[in-house]
Amino acid sequence: MGTADHNTWYSTGNESAKHGDSEDALIAYDKALELDPNHVSAWNNKGIVLARLKRFEESIVCYDKAIELNPQYANAWYNKANALRNFGQSLVDKANDDRTNAPKLVNRSIALFDTADKCYDKGDILSGKKRES
Repeated sequence: MGTADHNTWYSTGNESAKHGDSEDALIAYDKALELDPNHVSAWNNKGIVLARLKRFEESIVCYDKAIELNPQYANAWYNKANALRNFGQSLVDKANDDRTNAPKLVNRSIALFDTADKCYDKGDILSGKKRES
């Protein structure tokens, strides 16, 4: 197929993600980002796939990259908020099994939930659901 450009890899990633082939999607998004490190949607969609795999910390890094490239990208703010919440919840679940570290895990999850709320607010402001206070 000759040399694929970043958009071809991005489309391949989207198709793979749609069909639930997470590993293939990640490979394709990585190739797209190798060719175009500023591909905002590839960062966002890679984050979505990582979050589906419960790799929340990695997904948050991807959303941060998308937001850094386009601070007005409401979807990335919402996705980051969801990943933060899910990550926070996973720490709460872990705290139930790990009594020794429970206080530390719970405190960290509270911080994640707070950050998630701020990201939701930012998404709402950008998508016009909320006014800047």
